[in-house]
Amino acid sequence: MREARQPTNPARGGVTLLELLIVITVLMMLVGVALPTMKPALEARQIREAARSLNVYLGSARSAAMVTGRPCGVMIQRLDVEPLCSMVLSQVQVPPPYAGDTLDARAVVKREGMANGIATVSVKLSSFNATLVNPGDLVQFNHQGPMYTITGGGDPNLTLQVDVSRGLQLPWPENGEESDPVPYKIFRSPMKSYATPMQLPGNAAIDLQFSGSEDHFLGAGLGGPIYIMFSPDGSVYRAYHDGNVHYVTEPIYLLVGRRDRIPEPTGSELTDEVLPNYQDTRNFWLTLSPQTGLVTTVEVAAGPNNTTGIPADVQDSRSLAREAQSIGGR
Repeated sequence: MREARQPTNPARGGVTLLELLIVITVLMMLVGVALPTMKPALEARQIREAARSLNVYLGSARSAAMVTGRPCGVMIQRLDVEPLCSMVLSQVQVPPPYAGDTLDARAVVKREGMANGIATVSVKLSSFNATLVNPGDLVQFNHQGPMYTITGGGDPNLTLQVDVSRGLQLPWPENGEESDPVPYKIFRSPMKSYATPMQLPGNAAIDLQFSGSEDHFLGAGLGGPIYIMFSPDGSVYRAYHDGNVHYVTEPIYLLVGRRDRIPEPTGSELTDEVLPNYQDTRNFWLTLSPQTGLVTTVEVAAGPNNTTGIPADVQDSRSLAREAQSIGGR
């Protein structure tokens, strides 16, 4: 006879709630220990990625200028809560010059005064659409001579200013009378293109406090966004910031660093681990050549005569950037 087997119902394996809580607690402790050691590496990777992306974005704007045959560039937007910092950029392009709505459009110019080497004139324009121009746009008369900056006014009258501190002679009557009608051309300020804006990752940001040319920092005036424009031949066309137009004749330096170190830490905030962005060797300088428009990227480093390994000042920090030693695709 076959032996009858009793059905078995073994207990199912598992963990108790207490065991599960112990495992979660241990995991949280391990994460708490690992995060402080991982954070610097993660931040350094974000900074490197931001520098590489910014290099590509500037190169894309330069290529757009060469393809379209019109000045194109980037708009560096300041953070509302911290004007010395930028984390968002947009591509922009310069609209075609505006010379009125008809072929016989003319301007009548009148001197208004002079102060600190800046002459002010008022202009009455015929066949003029005020919605197409804005303060900061440039005006040239009779197809020659200097560029006047629009500072105010509306349809049909505008207020313009021009720098005469270097001996520039204006052709308008000095007795307060109006000039004869002359043709005019308005060179409009850059406008956003349809290209996708760029957002720097994580804690990465452009430190405008130390970015700029050799003798002018972009954070000095804190006046609105900054435009860096490329001409159709690929060179740097102009820079717009603080309500002024600057003709670029020397390299432009952009410092990519950490958002939480803008503005520059001082006093008790400074430690061996918390340095200004221009002294942190995990950050990067991007340099734009005015003649070619090419962008190079180098790590922050001390000059060759500095044995400390930490840049002493901004100029020392830019030493490798001046030599244009690019990190290429790293």
